[in-house]
Amino acid sequence: LFRSDHSLVEQKRYEQQVVSDFETALRERQFQIYLQPQISSQEGLQGAEVLVRWVHPEKGLIPPMDFIGILEKTGLISRLDANVWEQSAELLQRWEGTEKEKLYLSINLSAKDFYYLDVYETVTALVEKYGIDPGKLRLEITESVLMSDVDKLLAITRKLHQYGFFIEIDDFGKGYSSLSMLKDIDADVLKIDMEFLHETEHEEKSRIILGSIIDMSKKLGMSVITEGVETKVQMEHLQALGCDMFQGYYFAKPMPVSDFESKYF
Repeated sequence: LFRSDHSLVEQKRYEQQVVSDFETALRERQFQIYLQPQISSQEGLQGAEVLVRWVHPEKGLIPPMDFIGILEKTGLISRLDANVWEQSAELLQRWEGTEKEKLYLSINLSAKDFYYLDVYETVTALVEKYGIDPGKLRLEITESVLMSDVDKLLAITRKLHQYGFFIEIDDFGKGYSSLSMLKDIDADVLKIDMEFLHETEHEEKSRIILGSIIDMSKKLGMSVITEGVETKVQMEHLQALGCDMFQGYYFAKPMPVSDFESKYF
């Protein structure tokens, strides 16, 4: 598939192939949701982040890096996102009345979604169509998305929060206006990536910053999830700082729904 050493002509041909295959892939549900568990050290499995994989009938599993960027560039990403959101709502409906009904699913909202879709109308319509609790369909928004059109997006997130959705801020700390944004947004969860801590050789300073973020979040009535956790040592350090929600390869890689259900139920 797409590689950096391909010629420009081959890259262009590959991009055109992705775009031309997109409609069929969407119709045949070749885009499948994968789940990566979110674990509480106190209470175990709480929910999962929803990711997408393209399971092609001839090429097999196509990783996101081989098609997401192309769909973003061509404006098709929002149609894929809306499809992923619907699959997530369907799954939550299927879990109703079973031992899985306590779980939430966290879906990603991108900047393109706010440009091409009426996000509020789309996600509230899904909740009503499938008769699910909006609190179980969590909305994950990167800090950079929020900074792209602050007033408009703060207004939309406020309405979504009032409707009953949980708002999660992803990649917290990687943008430029984190603290000023926090006082204005109705958010419930901050997600911090372990990479944020790896990008410095000043480990002690990193721990102080992370400890401060966790403490501040609790005072603001928000919880913290650290993602990208790969080792027991990392988890124990985070627990010592007051974080007790985790996501990462130490617990599990993203997996098909059937594998997720087999592993945890």
